[in-house]
Amino acid sequence: MGSFAWRNLLTRPLRTILALIGLSIPILGVMGLFSVSQGMRNLVGDTLSRVEGVMVLRENSPSPVFSDLEADLAVKLRGIPGVRVVAPEIWKVAPNIEGRTMFSKLMGGGGAKSILDQPVIQGQDIVAHQDLKSAVYPRAMKERNGEGRYLVPADKNKPNVVISKKLAKDYPTADGKLRKVGDTLQIGGRPFNVVGIYDTGSMLLDVVIVMDIDMARDLMGVSKDMVSSYYVETKESTENDEVSQAIEKALPQVDARSMSEFMANFGSMMGQIDKFLMMTVSLALLVGVVGIINTMLMSTTERFVEFGVLRTNGWSQGNILTLVTLESAYLGLLSGIVGCVLALVGTMVANQFVEGGVRLSIPAWLYVLGVTLSVVTGTLGGLYPAWRAARLVPMDAIRVGSH
Repeated sequence: MGSFAWRNLLTRPLRTILALIGLSIPILGVMGLFSVSQGMRNLVGDTLSRVEGVMVLRENSPSPVFSDLEADLAVKLRGIPGVRVVAPEIWKVAPNIEGRTMFSKLMGGGGAKSILDQPVIQGQDIVAHQDLKSAVYPRAMKERNGEGRYLVPADKNKPNVVISKKLAKDYPTADGKLRKVGDTLQIGGRPFNVVGIYDTGSMLLDVVIVMDIDMARDLMGVSKDMVSSYYVETKESTENDEVSQAIEKALPQVDARSMSEFMANFGSMMGQIDKFLMMTVSLALLVGVVGIINTMLMSTTERFVEFGVLRTNGWSQGNILTLVTLESAYLGLLSGIVGCVLALVGTMVANQFVEGGVRLSIPAWLYVLGVTLSVVTGTLGGLYPAWRAARLVPMDAIRVGSH
């Protein structure tokens, strides 16, 4: 029965190919959407894994850029048990750099990428940050062959900055060369000296321009008695969640978020996105079901004589039902395999062009899901044509099919 079904598909190659295209494209869409989702999970997971401390923000602030806290809270934070270092920070969206603003980049056709690439100013209390054991950017300079040096206490109140290799590339010199250590960078119309260049490999971290906290206040118009957030390093990394709870209990006006909490919140958000993707996928698969139904209906209509002859030679209604259902299931299987191969090739090609640490990936379970969905879709699409073919009276089928 199975080999007979395969031969029936091969004897109608054009129709089989069209049906394959109709169902493999939705499967490709399924694989593509979820590979992007998986890539974002990997990117954020890798990024947050490098930040080992606790971020203290204004209550309900979505990020440090939108947070503001009193500078004297540092004293209270240092008095909380388990806290090792409290490092004040200023976080603001960068003003124009070399005369370019986010608006001008958007108008230039950058779109969403311009928003993700928007540089951010991070003003650091240099002395406090030097005491951190797990500072992200100094570690990146050591581990990933950074250039120059990181900020030291001598840089306090001086226009010195540390930028990423990405920003050095995005904001070249007047003669089109990459910015290097020793060059100046115009930020908000002011010249800043580039003393170091780091590279984390993450598009979420490589947009930060690091400078002294007082220089950041002056550049961004922030009061001396305000900060955006505090980076708190605990005595033991295993104490992050406990210290976060203690901070929120002692200071009700703040949110203290460990990276595990950030990951949980991001996972919840991605879960909602995955639900939306499943709705989109369901619509695509519905189109695939309709395509299979149409293909199999046309196929069975053309084969009335064949079914009539088979019935007169002893085939039962169940045999006809099984034959047509097998054909549609095989179509689904082939479509699933084609869709998976196209998705694999697509991700390999896309990864050659995607930058910023985003790597599209297709886990093994997604291949299994793609093929399974395709087979189920093909089978469902063939049920009605199979039922219709099985109900034919043998002589009526021969008579109708011969006209």
